[in-house]
Amino acid sequence: MNRNLNNIVNCGDKICATLECNGRCLARVNGMGFTGIDAVKRALLDLAGHYVGMAVLTVRNCTQGWRDVTALATMRRPVFTPQTAMVALSPRNGAQYLIPWAS
Repeated sequence: MNRNLNNIVNCGDKICATLECNGRCLARVNGMGFTGIDAVKRALLDLAGHYVGMAVLTVRNCTQGWRDVTALATMRRPVFTPQTAMVALSPRNGAQYLIPWAS
């Protein structure tokens, strides 16, 4: 996650960070004691939970005076349970299949 080696987070640095998606704040962290920028980003993602779309992750180190802005994208993926997978694979009884290219 860390692209810039100048953005170093020390344990005593004051960090203000947010994760925003579709114009609303999903998570916000203000504090000290983070071991690195990856720890800050992981804390925000853990607080935000599952989201869909493009999110903007902003980390500001108030002690050193830098800010890092990162874009994160997620896609919605269908969750298949074994029961729905079996229904989708089993042939239908008493119903006619539609073939899109033949109609």
